[in-house]
Amino acid sequence: SELVANAWDANATKVEITIPEIPIIDASEIVVQDNGIGMSDMNIRKAYLIIGRDRRKGDGTDCTPLPFERPVMGRKGIGKFSAFGIAKEIEVETIREGEFSRLRMNYDALIEQQDNRKIRFPPLLPSGNVEKGTRITLRNLIKYRTRRIPILQLRRGLARRFSIIGESYNFAVIINGVPIMPTERNFQQLLEIDREGNRYIWEYEQHEIAPDSGWTISGWIGALDRTSSLADGIQRGIAILARGKLVQEPFVFDATVGQQFALSYLIGELHAEFVDAEEDSIGTTRNSLVWDTEANIALKDWGQREVNKIAREWAAKRQADNEAALEENPLYIKFKARADEIGNRRATKIADKFVRSVVKRNVIGDVKDQESIIQSSLDWLEFDAFQEIAEDLADTNVHDIEQLLALFREWEVVEAKEMAKVSNGRVSTIQKLQDLIDQNALEVPELHNFLKEFPWTIDPRWTLIDDEVTYSQLLREQFPDASLEAKNRRIDFLCVGEAEHLVVVEIKRPHSKVSKKELDQIEEYVSFMRDHIQKLTDPSLKYRKVTGYLLCGDMVDTYQVREKRKNLETAGIYIKLYKDLLRMVKSIHKQFLDKYDALQKAKRRMV
Repeated sequence: SELVANAWDANATKVEITIPEIPIIDASEIVVQDNGIGMSDMNIRKAYLIIGRDRRKGDGTDCTPLPFERPVMGRKGIGKFSAFGIAKEIEVETIREGEFSRLRMNYDALIEQQDNRKIRFPPLLPSGNVEKGTRITLRNLIKYRTRRIPILQLRRGLARRFSIIGESYNFAVIINGVPIMPTERNFQQLLEIDREGNRYIWEYEQHEIAPDSGWTISGWIGALDRTSSLADGIQRGIAILARGKLVQEPFVFDATVGQQFALSYLIGELHAEFVDAEEDSIGTTRNSLVWDTEANIALKDWGQREVNKIAREWAAKRQADNEAALEENPLYIKFKARADEIGNRRATKIADKFVRSVVKRNVIGDVKDQESIIQSSLDWLEFDAFQEIAEDLADTNVHDIEQLLALFREWEVVEAKEMAKVSNGRVSTIQKLQDLIDQNALEVPELHNFLKEFPWTIDPRWTLIDDEVTYSQLLREQFPDASLEAKNRRIDFLCVGEAEHLVVVEIKRPHSKVSKKELDQIEEYVSFMRDHIQKLTDPSLKYRKVTGYLLCGDMVDTYQVREKRKNLETAGIYIKLYKDLLRMVKSIHKQFLDKYDALQKAKRRMV
C-alpha cells in the first residue's frame, strides 16, 4: 500500500501491479509501475534515499505539483522500505524530464552496512521497461515463499485502504491487468437490510467529535448481513482514513458493550483529516494511530460511545425485525392454528410467549433458527411437561446459558424424540445395506454411491466427508485389476476426506473372499497415496494423515492372513467385513430405537 501511496504522491493517474498467479518460486517478481512525474538523480539522492525525510516540510507544501495538487499521503520518509517486509531485494527504475535513474537495494547488504551513515548504490543501465514514471521491482519474495499470493484478498485490502481509487480522483490501481473498481470498496452493499428495506447504517457528515474542537469526522458505520457469505474474508471493524489513505486498521475503538456479539458484524469507514495534521499522530507503521494525543484521545472516547450506542440500536432493530418476520412465518401461523385447535388457552398463551421471547431475543439467529424453535413447540404443544418448561423459559433471560442447560436437561424426552428421528432414517439405510449385501451388489455404482452417501456405515464417526474424486481416479489408473477373476475384482475405490485425514477405501463385492495377496494390495495402495500426498507442494492440498479400509465379504482363514491383518491395523489399515458393518450399525442404533419405543409409550400415557 505504501508503493501505491507513493504513486499518488507522484501525480500518477494509474499504477499497475503485476503479481505471480502461481506459487512463488526463487525467480518470482512483483512489479509496481506508475506513470507519475518520476524522479531525477537529484531527487533520489537528496530526497528518496534520505531516511526519515518529512516530504511536507522539505518541499514546503503538503500538496503535489500542478495539475492535480493532491494532498500528500507520505510524511515520515520510510514508506519505501515497507517492501522489505515482502522481498529482500528492491529495484527502483525511474525517469523524470528525460533523466533516467536505476538502482538496486538489497536487505542483507543494508544490514551488513547498518553502522554506516552513508551507503552507496551503484547506478545500473536502463532496462528499457520505463518510458514515464517509476517502476519498482521486488525480488526474493520471502513473505509468500512456495505459496500463492491471495490476489482477491490483496484487491480487497487495497480497495479498503484507499478511498481515492477510481475515475472521480483520476487514479487507477490495476492488478494483473484488472482495475480495482469503485464497487469493490462499496462495502455498504453488504450491510443488512431491515424489514422496511433500509440498510443497517449510521452515517456522519462533518460531525464534530468534541464541542468547539474543530475535529470532525465523515463516513459511516454499518452492520453486515448475518446470513450472507459475500462478507467472508472482509476484516470486521471500523477503518479510519486521512487524505484518502487508511491510517488505522479496522477496529471497534476498544469498546466494551453489553451486546458483545454485535461487534462481530460492525464494519465502517470514517474520514478524520485532523489525525494527520500533527506529525506524531500516526504510528511509524502508518496503519495505526498514536492514541496519546489530545485529538486522538477525543476520537477514541467518541468512538467508544458511538459503538455502544450502535450496538444497542442494532439489537433493538434486530428484535423488531425478528418479531415482524415471525408474524409472516408459515410455520408460526400453523403453530397458532394448532394451538387454537387444542383449546387450552393457558397452554397457548405460555407457548406463544415462549416462542416470541426466544425469537425476539435471538438477535443473531435467522429464519432457520426461528423455525427450529417453532417446530419444537408445535411438536410438544399439547404436553404438560413442555408447558411448564416453556413458562419458565419465557420469563428467563435467554442468554443465560447455564439456566437454559438446566431446563433442557429436564427435557430429556424431547431429546429422545429428536434422536429417534435420526435413528429411523438410519434404520432404512441399514436395510438398504442388507439388500445390497444379499444381492452381492451386482450394480457397481450402486454400492459405491451408497457408501459415499452414508459413510457412517463404514465408520460411525464419519457424518460429513468430502468425496476426493481426483485421488480415487488416480488409484484406478495406477492399479487396474482387469486381470483378476470377476468375483474377486474390486467394485471401486472411494477416497474420502475428513478434516485433515484422507481415507482410501477399496470396495470389494459383498461375497468376495480376500487372501494375503489382497491385503498386500491395500497396503500398497495406501503407501502409494501417502507418498503422493507427501510430494504435493500446495499446503492447502496436503492431508496430515492417510489411512485405509478394505471392505470385503470374508477372509481366507490362514495364519498368514491373520498375522497380516494384525500388522496392517498397527499401520492404520483396516479390514472391514460386510457382516460386521451390519452388526455394528444395528448395535449402535439399538439404544436409540429402544428409547424411541419408551417415548411412544410415555406419549400414549400422557394423552
